[in-house]
Amino acid sequence: MSTPRTLTEALRAFDHDQLTELLRLRPDLRYPLPRQLAELVGQATTSASTARAIDGLNAWQRAVAEALAVAAPGTGLREVTTLLDAPRSAIEPAVEALRRRALVWGDDDDVHLVRSARDHFGSYPGGLAPPTPQPLSKDQITAALAAAGSDARPVLDRLLWGPPTGTVRNADRPITVAEARTPVERLLAHRLLRPLDRDTVILNREVALQLRAEQSDWLLDRDPVGRQVPALTGSRRSERVTTSAAIGAAHELVHDAELIIAELDLSPRRLLRDGGLSARDVASLSRHLDGRDDYTGFLIEAVAAAGLVGSPDRITLLPSTDYDRWLTWSGPQRWLRLATAWRDAERYLSATTNAHPLSQDAVAPRAPDYRKLILQVGAGAELGTVLEPAELVAAVGWHRPAAARSPEQLATVVEWTCREAAWLGLTALDAVSELWSIVADDKPVQDELGRLFPEPLDQVIIQSDLTAVAQGPLEASVAGTLRLLADQESRGGGAVYRFKQTSIRRAFDAGWASTEITEWLERHSVTAIPQPLRYLIEDVARQHGAIRVGSAASYLRVEDPAQQAAVLAHPDAARLRLRAVAPGVLISPADPDEVVTVLQDLGLKPAAEDDQGRLLTTRPRRRATVRPESPARPQSASAAEAAAAILAAEERLPPVRDDLDLLTEAVRTKARVRIDYVGPSGEPTSLDLDPVRVGDGSVRGVDPRTAEVVSIPFARISSVNSSQKAT
Repeated sequence: MSTPRTLTEALRAFDHDQLTELLRLRPDLRYPLPRQLAELVGQATTSASTARAIDGLNAWQRAVAEALAVAAPGTGLREVTTLLDAPRSAIEPAVEALRRRALVWGDDDDVHLVRSARDHFGSYPGGLAPPTPQPLSKDQITAALAAAGSDARPVLDRLLWGPPTGTVRNADRPITVAEARTPVERLLAHRLLRPLDRDTVILNREVALQLRAEQSDWLLDRDPVGRQVPALTGSRRSERVTTSAAIGAAHELVHDAELIIAELDLSPRRLLRDGGLSARDVASLSRHLDGRDDYTGFLIEAVAAAGLVGSPDRITLLPSTDYDRWLTWSGPQRWLRLATAWRDAERYLSATTNAHPLSQDAVAPRAPDYRKLILQVGAGAELGTVLEPAELVAAVGWHRPAAARSPEQLATVVEWTCREAAWLGLTALDAVSELWSIVADDKPVQDELGRLFPEPLDQVIIQSDLTAVAQGPLEASVAGTLRLLADQESRGGGAVYRFKQTSIRRAFDAGWASTEITEWLERHSVTAIPQPLRYLIEDVARQHGAIRVGSAASYLRVEDPAQQAAVLAHPDAARLRLRAVAPGVLISPADPDEVVTVLQDLGLKPAAEDDQGRLLTTRPRRRATVRPESPARPQSASAAEAAAAILAAEERLPPVRDDLDLLTEAVRTKARVRIDYVGPSGEPTSLDLDPVRVGDGSVRGVDPRTAEVVSIPFARISSVNSSQKAT
C-alpha cells in the first residue's frame, strides 16, 4: 500500500469499521451528513470540529498531539520521544488514537498533524518558539550562556516554559557584544534571544530545549503528564456487604420515587414561570420522605428525566402515562429506568440544591458526557473499592485535560455525581458496587443480582391503634390503594400507614363503598380487622353523602332537619346565601364546588350528585401525556449508517483525484495551481494561485500577479489543475 500524501487519501484507505470508528469518536461529523470523503475532510479540519476532537483526548494523547505540533510536519517520532521522554512503544498507541480521529495521517515515519490541530495549539505549542532560521549548536549555546553572565539567567527562566516572548523597547536595533549593557542586550548580542518585531523578543527554540533539559527529562511543558490514568487506590470493603447495602439503597430510591409521584397524583403541584418547582412545594414533598430538600429535589429531577412525571399544560406537574406502566415492572427494572435516565440527563440534578428543581438553571448539555466519564473511571476499580474524591478528580482530569483546567468546577461535578451515585445505590459505604458497572456499561440487571431486590408483599398487619404495618415492600397496586385508605407515616421496609377520618373519606370520595373497603382490608391483612377500624369506616360511611350538592345554581338535599337548621344558622355559611325551598331542600347561587368546599370547612361531609341524582365520585386522575421538554437537537445518522452512506457515495465517484487533494498537496510542495471558480458577480474566472492554507471551507493563497492574499470558498471552485510555476 502506498504512503498517503493527504488526509483524504489516508481516509480513502479506511474500511467500513475504521470509518465507523472515526464517526463514533467524532459524532459532530455526522451532522450534516457528508456526501463524500472530501466533504468529511472539510468538516473534520474546521477549527471547531478539531477543537472538539482534541478536547476528547486524554492527557497523554493530548501531550503527543502537542509534541507533534512542535515537531516539523512529515517527521518521524524521534523528536516526539525526546520531548516527552518516553519510548516509541508508549507513543505509537497515542498516535494511532489520533489517526483514528483523523487528527494525524501518514505512517509513524512520516507523521502529519492536520493544520487545524497545529493552529489549535497556538503559535507556540509547548511554550516553544518556531525553529530558528540559523540555530545555534549546543557548544555555542553553552559558550553564549557563560558570556552573557549570571544576571541574564533570570530573563531566560522567565521565558523558558512559555510563552517564549517578552516586551523590550527597540528590540530590533543592531547591537554588538561590546555595546551590550543590560542582560537583555547581552542575550540579544549573543543570539540567545532574537528580535521578533520592534518591541518583542523571543527565546530561540534550541536554547529553550537545552535549558529545559538541564531541569527535566520532560521537555514539552513545565508539568509532566502520566502515560496511564491515575489509579484509584482507596481501601476495600467486603463485596457482599457493599452489594447488600447498594441493593437496599436502590430499593429505597424506587420506593421514594413511587411515594413522591403518588403524592403528586393526589395533590398536583403548580410550576413556576421558569418551569421549576417552588421551594415550598419541595419542602412539602420532602416531609413525606426524610425531610432532606436536596434529596427530594434530586428525586423530582430523576423521575422527570425518566418521563414518569410531566406537565401537559406547563402549569401543573402530574404523573405521566408512563408512570402507570412503570408501576407494573419489577423492582430491578424500575430502578434501571431511573438510573439510566439519570446517566443520560442533560442536567446537573444536584445543582438544584440552590435552585428550583426542573428549572432552566440546571440545564447542561455536557452533563451526560462527564457523568459517563466518571462512571467509566469508577468502573475500572475493583468491586468494594472506596472512591476517594481527590483520586477520582485526578483520574477524570487525566481523561479530560480541558476540564482539569478548572479544578474547583471539576471537583464540584464529581462531588455531585458521587452523592447522586450513593442515592442510586451505585456506591454503598462510599465503595463501588455491582450496580455501578451496570449503569456504566449499559447492561441489564442479571438474574442473580435481581433476586437480591426485596420481593414485594401483598399483605399488611392491621393493628387496633388504627395503623397498618408493612413488613417489607408492598406491591405497587397494594401500596397505592393503602395510601388511598390511610396516610403513610413512615417509609422503608417497615412502612406504617394510619387510618383517619380524612383518609377513609378520601376513599368514599373516590367511589369506594364501606363493604368494598372492608373486603379489601380483609383480603390484604394477615390479622382480623380490629373493631375500632370497623367503627371508623361505618361512622364515615354514615356521614358521607348525608348532604348532596347539585346545581340550581346549587341545591342541597339534607335528610336530617336538625342538620339543615344547623347549616342555615352557621355564620360561615352566610356567604352561600342558602334558603329552604322545600323540606330537606336548600338552594344557593354559589357554584357546587364552592358549596362543597364551604361545607367541608364547617366539618360536614357533603357529597356531590349529578343532574340525575347519581352520586359523583372524584374526577379521573389526570395524566401527563408528554415528557418535560428537552433542548431540541438535530437527529443524525448512526456512525455505521453514516459510514455506509459515505463509502457508497465514494464508489459512485469517478476514479480521479479531487480538488481538495490537489490543493492540499500544492500547499505541502509549494506548487502553483490554476483554479477555475465562480467570481462574486457570478462570472467564470480563472486564477493562478500559490496556495498557503487549505481549511475552514476555503483556500487561501497569494496571487503571483498582484502579490495579494486571496481567499476562495470551496463551494465556488469548479476545477483545480497544476500550473507551471514562473521562474
